[in-house]
Amino acid sequence: MAIHYPTLADQWDDDNCFQTPSALHGWLTGYLATGGRLTPEQWLQEAADYLEIDAITDGLRPLLTTFYADTEAALRAEDMAYGVLLPDDEEADIDEQVECLAQWSKGFLDGFGASGRVAGRPDKDVIEVLGDLDAFSQVSLEDADRNDPENAQLLNELAEHARVAALTIFYAFNAPTKPTGGDTTLH
Repeated sequence: MAIHYPTLADQWDDDNCFQTPSALHGWLTGYLATGGRLTPEQWLQEAADYLEIDAITDGLRPLLTTFYADTEAALRAEDMAYGVLLPDDEEADIDEQVECLAQWSKGFLDGFGASGRVAGRPDKDVIEVLGDLDAFSQVSLEDADRNDPENAQLLNELAEHARVAALTIFYAFNAPTKPTGGDTTLH
């Protein structure tokens, strides 16, 4: 993403946002993954509702506009470089990073449901990854040694699993765009 977690977190604090940038990123990812799309004004209203703020400030508006565009572009990118938005080691300790992953996962499930686009029973791969994300939404760090390098490794593995889960659902509900123009017949 062009916008980094610290920039978002600072603005979130200034605007007294109830949810974290990770939670909103999860929500938007879940919404977009189902094939849902929002106009700029719809997005700003959904973001305000999810962040539990009365209005989008002048400081928050451009960040949220970029946030939407970057998230959608990353999900569509052929290089599959989409990533879960979490604070890094310099911004947060392992407890906060794990909590943000749980919030991202819950946000994803909230956005998935909010889209209202999934009718019937999704295929088994989608059901499986939704179950994983539900489990991730409840994850916490119980190890007494917060500096244990295994905690950071586990966090990275869970974040990668969440990233792949998001892409799995995105590809299940979003047909790839067909190239335009010219004859694509192979001889």
